[in-house]
Amino acid sequence: MSKSSFEVNTRVIFKWDDGTRRRGRVTCKLHGSRRVVTDSGRYLKVPVGKLKLSPDRVLILEGRLDRNLKSGRTYGPMMQQWLSAYGVEALYERVHTKADLNHFLRKEGKNVATRFVHIMSHGSMSAGKRSAQIELTFDDINLAEHASVFKGLSGKVIIFSCCDIGADEQAMIEVKKASGARAVIGYRKEVEDAYTNLAEVMIYDRLLRMTAASPANVVAQIGRLLHDMGVRTQNCRAKKPLLVCI
Repeated sequence: MSKSSFEVNTRVIFKWDDGTRRRGRVTCKLHGSRRVVTDSGRYLKVPVGKLKLSPDRVLILEGRLDRNLKSGRTYGPMMQQWLSAYGVEALYERVHTKADLNHFLRKEGKNVATRFVHIMSHGSMSAGKRSAQIELTFDDINLAEHASVFKGLSGKVIIFSCCDIGADEQAMIEVKKASGARAVIGYRKEVEDAYTNLAEVMIYDRLLRMTAASPANVVAQIGRLLHDMGVRTQNCRAKKPLLVCI
């Protein structure tokens, strides 16, 4: 690729001086180099010779949403198709157990090419402990107790498309601390499929289009917008935004 390439906003991957592979977006063209903001938020000056093109990648892991095997209720493939319109490489897999989740997070989530990890499943506040858990087909995973499942996702944005997870901010903090993620996003109450689909499409649109956008600012913006538009869930309008970003 010629030195005149790698325009502003181009997604790139490169090996840094410490030997680690980094991904980010070009923010400024310089003579023989580019200013790049990495997915973890660092601004680096990188020689053009070290840069390679790198499409955005999303890893979508979806649990069974209905116990009835006749049910066709699934949203991962729809999100995968929608993301393709942005030129995003979206990987999709079904997960039924903690072992499944751990396997695909280790295999693809830790990959430097993956910027977003999107968990689609039921969520709830566990009885007695009042702590957030995600509910896969066969396993419930208490996020505070098993935050280490997400270890190694440094710089990623983790999206929990699950009810109630955002009500336990401490659990989200534990996941962020264990993973090294740039941001952890969830919902603080029970939400319907239509609401989550709309919210997540809008979040992706902003984060994919806006260079170095702060996930927290984007989530706050989308939350206010959905609230001001009167978008309803559980047939009522929430008194305050349902989205939470740590």
